[in-house]
Amino acid sequence: MATKQKELNFAIFFCQQFDPDQDVSRRALEKELGPRIKFFPLPCSGRIEALHLMRALEAGADKVLLVTCPIGACRYQEGNLRARKRLEFAQKLIEEIGLEPERLELVNASSPGPTSVDTIARQLINREQRLAPSPLNTKGPKEVARNTP
Repeated sequence: MATKQKELNFAIFFCQQFDPDQDVSRRALEKELGPRIKFFPLPCSGRIEALHLMRALEAGADKVLLVTCPIGACRYQEGNLRARKRLEFAQKLIEEIGLEPERLELVNASSPGPTSVDTIARQLINREQRLAPSPLNTKGPKEVARNTP
């Protein structure tokens, strides 16, 4: 099962407010997984739009995670609530085109003590065993070469 995990591509959008050392803490994971993981820091998770989440899937992510501040701890009061509504809207849209809504997931950071974005990302990646690679990523080298002008 470990090989299946390594084959998946992840896009992780996260609120910068809950991890002040996010630049340092995510570097090891980026180095370990290389291009299979991409982090997108946000000034607040409430700044995310459904289009951002869908573009990440279109760009090759098999799973898109949105990590928000703990409930009730948002610096901007309602950022994580807005983020949840936008993610749910994007889930409905991708379901209409035949993708599983589970490809988009919202995770609230835990409130007791400081949490790093790499710790959360590792936990989420390690549990993601049932998800198959996205059908949007079906282009092989031959198809890409054929479609290149």
